[in-house]
Amino acid sequence: MQTGVRNAIRTPVEELSSGMVIARNVYEPDSEKILLYAGNVLDSVTIFNLKERYNVENVWIKTDISATLKQQIKAEIDVHESLNTLKDVFGKDEETPIEELSDEASKQVDEVASDLISSMEMDDNLLLKMHQLQSYDDSTYKHCLRVAMMAVTIGKQMGLSKQELRDLAEASLLHDIGKRMIAIDIIRKPGKLTDDEFREIKKHPTLGYRLLREHGGYNNNVMNAVLMHQEKYDGTGYPLGLRGDKISRLARIITVADVYDALTSNRPYRQPWSVAEAEEFMMGGSYTHFDYEIVLAFLAAFAPYPKGGRVLLNDGRKATVINNNANVLRPLVRAENRDGTTEDIDLYNDFKYLSLAIVKNIKE
Repeated sequence: MQTGVRNAIRTPVEELSSGMVIARNVYEPDSEKILLYAGNVLDSVTIFNLKERYNVENVWIKTDISATLKQQIKAEIDVHESLNTLKDVFGKDEETPIEELSDEASKQVDEVASDLISSMEMDDNLLLKMHQLQSYDDSTYKHCLRVAMMAVTIGKQMGLSKQELRDLAEASLLHDIGKRMIAIDIIRKPGKLTDDEFREIKKHPTLGYRLLREHGGYNNNVMNAVLMHQEKYDGTGYPLGLRGDKISRLARIITVADVYDALTSNRPYRQPWSVAEAEEFMMGGSYTHFDYEIVLAFLAAFAPYPKGGRVLLNDGRKATVINNNANVLRPLVRAENRDGTTEDIDLYNDFKYLSLAIVKNIKE
């Protein structure tokens, strides 16, 4: 080990343990991609990914833990306890479809919803935490937890009441429960589904709704959100073909979170999309697939180019983000010219720069 950073120590990955706190951003080897931000709390999943997936050798760890960081550690532990609980709800034997939702399972979902909302209040690094819950052997319950984490954050951005946030958390956690009533070989099929297989998949919102109605004891807001989460804003979704405000607002929020997580998750047949690519898609799908107002709330909560961050423009110049616009994919930036001067560019409001775009975040 080597020291060199105040109140921090450089630590081999083999010596890391859950609860340690990152002191410096951790980058993917030979890349500018940030894997972990300073201040993030380590857990067993993250440590495994650093070692086995990304081949990181050392990270800087904080040696002093404040009361705030202790709260963050508790939030991290809560989320992974929620993950284990949700696995129990969805069933440990994923080869056998479930047929009912027990009273104990419903109680567990209620507890996870409460823990999730509490954890989100202490977490300012949600996208990263969601990424850590992703894996190539992704299961339905992991996806549902990530969608719930995002949906609750969007709901908070929109100013939903405490009861609405609670309903949103429960509906998000259970939005794909109907998939556990469909043959696992269809759910996990790596390639394109046949027409018959897709017809089976399209049953999952209705199956989930019926399961909750018959066994869960959930209110209509939760059940309708589960039923409608595959509806599209223009009426081309399923199972009811509803459009616009006829779709439950909670369902419209879940739809945004659901699609974003699907795009940015690993799949056997494709690499995950980048944050910027996925957010561009969400903007492009406004008023057709998605509710535009909810997309705006989503973008406000998950800006890919934070103020003060460094970015590379598609003309080769480096720039600093000065402020975000309504479209957070096109912020106000201060570009560095080759002659040493700088230029403030509004990528959203100044039509002279329509062809200019951000390529990626960079470290410096």
